[in-house]
Amino acid sequence: MPTLPDMLLAASDVSKRPQMKETVCPKSAAPAKILWAVRLDGPEKGLDLALPLSCLQGLVNRQQPQIFLVHDRFDEKWLDWLRQRGDVEEVRRVGSRVLFEKFLPAAKGLVLIDPDLPGSINVATMLAAVEGWLPVVPRLRSEFPRLEVAMDLRGRWKKNIEGYRWFYGTYGEQMSHRACANYDPGQFELRDYLVQFKIPLVWVSHPDDAQRSATASPAEEAQFARDLFQSLPSNIPCFGWWDHGQAGEDGCHENGPYSGCDLASQYGKFQICSAYDGYARGASNLSVHSGTTARFQHKVVAPPPLADKVYYGYIRTDGDGPNFWRQVYRDLWDQPSHGRVPIGWQMGPTASELIPDILDWFHKHATPNDVFVNALTGLGYIREAVYLTKLPESQQEAAWQQYMALSSRYFQGLDQSLLTTFENQGQFLSDERLASFTKLPGIQAIYRDYTRVGDTTAENAASEVNGVPIFRAILAGEFPLGTSDDIRRSAAAIAEQIRQFTPEKRPAFRYISLSNWMVDMRVLVAVEDELGPHYVAVRADQLPSLHREASARGTGNTPRL
Repeated sequence: MPTLPDMLLAASDVSKRPQMKETVCPKSAAPAKILWAVRLDGPEKGLDLALPLSCLQGLVNRQQPQIFLVHDRFDEKWLDWLRQRGDVEEVRRVGSRVLFEKFLPAAKGLVLIDPDLPGSINVATMLAAVEGWLPVVPRLRSEFPRLEVAMDLRGRWKKNIEGYRWFYGTYGEQMSHRACANYDPGQFELRDYLVQFKIPLVWVSHPDDAQRSATASPAEEAQFARDLFQSLPSNIPCFGWWDHGQAGEDGCHENGPYSGCDLASQYGKFQICSAYDGYARGASNLSVHSGTTARFQHKVVAPPPLADKVYYGYIRTDGDGPNFWRQVYRDLWDQPSHGRVPIGWQMGPTASELIPDILDWFHKHATPNDVFVNALTGLGYIREAVYLTKLPESQQEAAWQQYMALSSRYFQGLDQSLLTTFENQGQFLSDERLASFTKLPGIQAIYRDYTRVGDTTAENAASEVNGVPIFRAILAGEFPLGTSDDIRRSAAAIAEQIRQFTPEKRPAFRYISLSNWMVDMRVLVAVEDELGPHYVAVRADQLPSLHREASARGTGNTPRL
């Protein structure tokens, strides 16, 4: 039995794939002037209720966004911002009963999930997308007396993979080819968007999950995901995330021998982290946010005068995911110490399509010490060493050129000048592909590595390729920030690593990558105090400017690669 319809597999030839739409990610219509909002973090809290509400939201918002689900205090902030911007004029806060009473006619029936089979939630979500049926747990069936049960999934399958195979064998040709998703059945923030745009989804478990869940089939699920991703066009987004599952399975993980990010990259899918990843909950209400618009332009700030000092720039990681802009970055920017130290903030280009209103808030509230940096790497989060490698060799170069063309378009359209790469121990960007990124329009510098890798030294931490400065991350490890003493000790440890990777020759230029341990802005102020006046923190766009000036004077420490 084939894992996917033949018509989907036939789409794998890049020469036969449809041209990319105006936007890479599907976008909603502009929101209605009245939004109906339900809080899911109060009396209405509960996963059973979140499933039908999020799917109904996707069905209704498909025509025009009218429903907004408040999952937490960050959704409240962004709902207020929608009003301040003028995207909506009125928010009507109601309970779920009122919302169902008004909008239930958008559903054409009910599909009952199997409480013993997590995969039935994802199957029911896709059935909502193509049939308009509202997924509900059996115990809530009586809450919807006006809708008939169109399908009952209880007892149909023993394994999740059986449900996915049935769905794609029956409905696969009706799903979108513009995106895909690996999405945990226990999460709901993203389901409105998945339903709205009929995005095909799977969930790949980890071998350890088979010991916890009788419904898991890790090897078969991974192969099914490969077949699905191979059948879809290259250079499209993969939504969701690969671990921290909340329905009894952890998932195959971002990294390691079963890396979901590697799997997606091999088949030419760039990752959009939009589900819970251990740090930020999922990106919610994308069916509303993606209907907004904004224009983005960076604020240019001149660098300080060049002197015989060590200049260093920070970049905060993980902004490739809209979930981080929605939650983690907003939390950092709300802290009193925000703006006291220069920081580059990673931004995934497709966030400009998914959450333009949220990015607009950050651009409008940016201080002279904030700058935005293209994230991981170009169009989206990819594993550079393996991207597109599972495509036929005859198609790989054309697919890569398409990726670079799209990366260039977004790089220029978002007024970006700086690029970060992922790269990690054992996976490196080839010299050829590194050189290709130096041709991005207006590029000023490339910041390599998510964290320091083993062959980084004080001598090669700054270099040039095709005249573009290349800076390698010099900071490794995590630093606790729970107490004032933690902050003091961590600042001392960070400062010591910076000194260790500083060459004797001055001026010198260093890049410090701040990963997910950095949740308190005060530590960066403390690092400045630890380093003293011979070290100067500058913006990530000022570092290459100073570097070029030093090179022109013949005073820098810059090998050319």
